[in-house]
Amino acid sequence: MEGEKKELEEGQKEEIEDLRRYIEDFMSFLPLAFCMVSQLDRILDNNKAFQDISGYEKEEIVGNNVVFLFKDKGKAETFTARVSTKKGIVEEEMTLLTKGNREIPVKVSALSRKDGEGNFSGYFLAFTDITESKRFEEELEKKIKERTEELEKAKEKLEESEKVLEVKIAARTRELAELNMRLEERVRERTKEIEEKAAELEQKAEEMKQTQTALLNLAEDADDSSREAEKEKEKTLAIINNFVDGVFLFDPQKKLILANPKAEDMFDVKLKDISGRLIKNLKSFSTLKPLIDLIGEDIKEVFREEISTENGVYLEVTTIPIKQDEKYMGILINIHDITREKGVEKSKSEFVSVAAHQLRTPLAGIKWTLQAILEEEEEANIPEEIVDFIKKAYEANSRMVALVNDLLNVTRIEEGRYVYEPEETELMEIINPIIEAYKEHIENKGLEFEFQKPEEELPMVKVDKEKIGIVVQNFLDNAMKYTMEGKVSLTIEHINGKIKVSVADNGVGIPDDQQKRLFNKFFRAANVQRMDTEGSGLGLFIAKNIVESHGGKVGFQSKAGEGSLFYFTLPANKEEIDSFFKAF
Repeated sequence: MEGEKKELEEGQKEEIEDLRRYIEDFMSFLPLAFCMVSQLDRILDNNKAFQDISGYEKEEIVGNNVVFLFKDKGKAETFTARVSTKKGIVEEEMTLLTKGNREIPVKVSALSRKDGEGNFSGYFLAFTDITESKRFEEELEKKIKERTEELEKAKEKLEESEKVLEVKIAARTRELAELNMRLEERVRERTKEIEEKAAELEQKAEEMKQTQTALLNLAEDADDSSREAEKEKEKTLAIINNFVDGVFLFDPQKKLILANPKAEDMFDVKLKDISGRLIKNLKSFSTLKPLIDLIGEDIKEVFREEISTENGVYLEVTTIPIKQDEKYMGILINIHDITREKGVEKSKSEFVSVAAHQLRTPLAGIKWTLQAILEEEEEANIPEEIVDFIKKAYEANSRMVALVNDLLNVTRIEEGRYVYEPEETELMEIINPIIEAYKEHIENKGLEFEFQKPEEELPMVKVDKEKIGIVVQNFLDNAMKYTMEGKVSLTIEHINGKIKVSVADNGVGIPDDQQKRLFNKFFRAANVQRMDTEGSGLGLFIAKNIVESHGGKVGFQSKAGEGSLFYFTLPANKEEIDSFFKAF
């Protein structure tokens, strides 16, 4: 009990410290110079804007009497005395003395603070630099004075001119009258500009006053916000603790800060034993090792990756970065128990395997029967209409056989029985026969076919010829089926110790919102389903598994309506090949 109480007290201290840092961050964010003063006129805290205007660092000014900041100490003492006796906002224009003894005219606004019993417990001060307003008033007075002096000089010159040029008095009078009218007009225009400027300044001052009021009220409501935050935290913890999935939460330094009861049950650990540990130190718990091996010490991005525990439970792991206003706050690991789904998937695979095996024998019999009939059609004098029906039946039967073979291949892949017989060979020995077989079909459809290969001789690769041939055939078959007009091209490149085989077309392409599911079993994009084409949605799934089982990678680039490019790479570096197949 004492340990739990101590942990609770430490948690409360951390939460209070978090709230304090939040208030400090909020005060630092404010553009208005702001400080908090005790009931004894001692400065308790201030924000970055106040430090900028005063020149004082927080450590230099906290604890000092606020009066020392002002040039007129008596006026400042009178002002602070008024704050403690008034309920509303108290304002005064005074001169602020900076750290470098620079005098800054400021407008000071104050709002008293009350404790829970309504007693005076200090006040907030907000400072607004009114240097520009003062400078504007001084410039205005200076310009009026200069203008007055100009008029005086003009008058003196006029009097001298009257004595010397009496004959021209009438003409000069008219000139002066006109000049006076122009001057009056300019004065009226200038006065109007000044009035507009003054109105604008008054509006800005009112807006600033409203901002000050809002900020002071916000500071007064900080305690209420703290209590609400505590309630929200309790709600969040209640949700996490009752979550059906396991949850681990790490802070930005990769330290574990939270694990819900479900996660404790899944990995047979207790939060008190693992809390506060770095992820690299969690490997000492044997039950957590499969999880740490998957996500790594840096907690890499993982989406629905699977692991199994010592007691045969299958878990699906997803890592979720947590950000607030683009700031990295930590990472959440969600663990979902998929043991039941795995059992269902295994049963489904076994059913598909049995069904496919049962279908293959009768389908093969039908195929050979139809083929025998077609080979003897001339001697048997079979009518042409019947021959057409038999040919269509033969084609349909061939598609069924291909589908059954695909289903069997998928089942073998899932069960780990898709046997490979790798041997060293030249890749062109595999690709050349496929090109010869497909080139004619592609050109018969009215499409242009292009084959590009490097001029230098390609290095040897270690592959299962039949399986890699299936990948190339799949890419070419898709390009031919989903391209109505244009070109299909096959390119072979030797790049950085890898051989890259690409098949490009300018066909229908793949919609952006469906590209993530492209290599899933039985997936066919919506736009190709509307076309008159056959397909099981298994070809790319099988191709991906074949390439990855050879140590390569498969990928694509596509845009709906503009075409697609599918490619796969194979290691061509002998050390990399030997290392992969040794591990495999």
